[in-house]
Amino acid sequence: MSSSGIHSLLKTEKEAAEIVNEARKYRTNRLKTAKADAQTEIDEYKKQKEAELKDYEKEHAGLNESIDKEADAQVEKELASIKAKYAEKKTAVVKLLVDATIKPTPELHINAAR
Repeated sequence: MSSSGIHSLLKTEKEAAEIVNEARKYRTNRLKTAKADAQTEIDEYKKQKEAELKDYEKEHAGLNESIDKEADAQVEKELASIKAKYAEKKTAVVKLLVDATIKPTPELHINAAR
């Protein structure tokens, strides 16, 4: 009787171990499936966002070019203005410098006056 009880316990223990192993296998397979599904979703989301980025870049590609053209035009306008002022005041500045070197007006320095 005790021998059959021990066999019964061993048999039950073996069945329980098999059930636990099956549960572990099931859980492992479920985790693998979940990881694969998650990776698939991540890949799809990534593709979607990359497509959105490409569309956005296509829409705004001309914007940078127009901004560059406007900036270049503004620089050219300012450069022309500077050149015009230079041409306008060139003779007066040269005359002032020549007069200052030819006809110096001696003045007492403010520190020497004390």
